[in-house]
Amino acid sequence: MAFIDLARKRYSVRDYKDMPVEKEKILQVLEAGRIAPSAVNYQPWHFIVITDEEIKSKVAESYSRDWIKKAPVIIAVCGDHSKSWKRKDGKDHCDIDIAIAVDHMTLAAA
Repeated sequence: MAFIDLARKRYSVRDYKDMPVEKEKILQVLEAGRIAPSAVNYQPWHFIVITDEEIKSKVAESYSRDWIKKAPVIIAVCGDHSKSWKRKDGKDHCDIDIAIAVDHMTLAAA
């Protein structure tokens, strides 16, 4: 598939089937995030795969949309500002690096 077709195919899912996601697919999405570029290749991220219903419920409490409660898997992407690259003027690239990794992951999921 051409990249432009993949970019057009990607959308934000708000409705989920009541079935587990295959481990291979989760690993593919994680790998897409892992290989994403980051400033100075510091990779200031942690990916946390959440499938446990109790933990998913606790995560859902932090987000005011009901659809998250039905997601079979939640991948929490956490940026570590203590490990991210900072420019001489103090600009922290952590959020930029995380955004790029998440974009790679959403495209892989598509």
